[in-house]
Amino acid sequence: MSDPTVKLKTGRIEGIQQGEVAVFKGIPYAQPPVGELRWRPPQPVLPWTGTLKANKFGHSAWQRGAEMVEFVYNLIKGQGMGWFKRNLILGIVKYGPKPVQSEDCLTLTVRTPSLKPAEKLPVMVFIHGGAHQDGGSHDQLYDSNALAKKDVILVTINYRLGLMGFLAHPDLSDESPDGVSGNYGMLDQILALEWVNENIGHFGGDADNVTIFGESAGGESVLHLMSSPRAHGLFHKAIAQSPATGAQLQHLKQPFFVHTSAEEQGVQFANRAGAKSIKELRSMSAEALAKIVRSGHGAEGNFYPVIDGHYLPKSTFETFQNQEQAQVPFLIGSNEHENTLFSPMMDAVLMEYADHPHEAGKLPAYMDEEYGEDLPDLFKLYPGLEKRDPIAVAHFQGDSFFGTAARFYAGEMITAEEPVFLYHFRRKSPLPKQTAGAFHAAELPFVFGLLHSPIFPSIDEDAPLAETMQLFWTNFAKTGNPNGESVPNWSEFTDVAPYWMVFDRDEVGVRPIEIEANYQIFMRRLQKYIDQLHQQSKGDPIAAD
Repeated sequence: MSDPTVKLKTGRIEGIQQGEVAVFKGIPYAQPPVGELRWRPPQPVLPWTGTLKANKFGHSAWQRGAEMVEFVYNLIKGQGMGWFKRNLILGIVKYGPKPVQSEDCLTLTVRTPSLKPAEKLPVMVFIHGGAHQDGGSHDQLYDSNALAKKDVILVTINYRLGLMGFLAHPDLSDESPDGVSGNYGMLDQILALEWVNENIGHFGGDADNVTIFGESAGGESVLHLMSSPRAHGLFHKAIAQSPATGAQLQHLKQPFFVHTSAEEQGVQFANRAGAKSIKELRSMSAEALAKIVRSGHGAEGNFYPVIDGHYLPKSTFETFQNQEQAQVPFLIGSNEHENTLFSPMMDAVLMEYADHPHEAGKLPAYMDEEYGEDLPDLFKLYPGLEKRDPIAVAHFQGDSFFGTAARFYAGEMITAEEPVFLYHFRRKSPLPKQTAGAFHAAELPFVFGLLHSPIFPSIDEDAPLAETMQLFWTNFAKTGNPNGESVPNWSEFTDVAPYWMVFDRDEVGVRPIEIEANYQIFMRRLQKYIDQLHQQSKGDPIAAD
């Protein structure tokens, strides 16, 4: 069987045939953002001569990676593996080959079951997670043809991360015709969607039937794209898996909550780098800049998407409450034990306060400030929280940080005319000593059909749940409704009697939200946060803590 080829306006590409799926890896969708293009909006890719071999993933974006080994260790430990297997996997992660990091990272991968333009297959564009600092479309979690085998086209994208993707600075804002800076990674995602709209027909896809979906920071990116007027019309459905409650978001000009302003953070970074101008920063090597980033502590080394008043005019919370987001069919959800992997890595009870000093065994004073009269009820809902029991804290963090976001956005979307579907993933590892529960990202092997990863242990009995979830996701991409043959009925979400779809090995079905009382408390606190954001969007200064 010959390798598949496609002729684009920019040139011919040759992929690889993997069974019934044609795979094109590492397709450039933009010019390399290097030199004078560093910290500028991405530019469309230039034509090439000859045939581009699209048979391997492109470079990984520069990323922080400082906590990755510790994260993987907590993941493996929580799975209840034996000493030998645990240390073998950790050794591979720590010392094994790693993707090459480069500023020349703006590539995407296309997986299609048909190259016939007349097929007009639905398109699913996936945005990876990693706190906006790490990850890539090359990750083994997404290297699968399972979704494409269900008659959709899967596109996975790379985009600039961390410093390279989200640095804001007054000088960068001054040189921009829009007067803003910082959202280069989001602009990469938008250009990738524009590329899809222009080119996906050559791969058998339908540019008028595009679903964006992502997990964790990728789920937040979905919400950002839904909130950005610049992205509207480039997609027609949206799936957000385990997005968080917005702590990874900064304001361009003003400090807010635990973050300084994005521009001030940029000035502080330039000072750390010993650079007196953006020109000097652009002249520094990516390796040197990455070393400075990795030497930073906590939020000092993290650069997040920016509320800039232009590409992201407001916070996603305000945008959804104002019904200014893209009005498209919407599917969103979270996992039952989201924070069991992260909790051992932080002293904070509230994740937004990760950089604040904490006293072991004592509930921080900010808990009373944040929750006030609701705090006694939280102690009842999470027994042991008052004494900072690790399990109680982990469950509290997961529900307040991830679960509340899914519940909030689902509730705001129901006033739109498009359907909304809410889920809760509960499947736990079968290993008897597993303590991580249905942890953050545990649903990914089911969505992508990669059940037998050494880090995500599964058994053959998991296959029906994976098949069901893949059918739900691809049905939604095809029609805007996850329902269809061979799957249980998934009713639309309503705020009157809140229900969600439960995904577990022995239970798949719509159930009442058992922790609705918890969510109501968390959303009351969230509303205070939104009110302050609204005050800030009017130009009133708000001091950072």
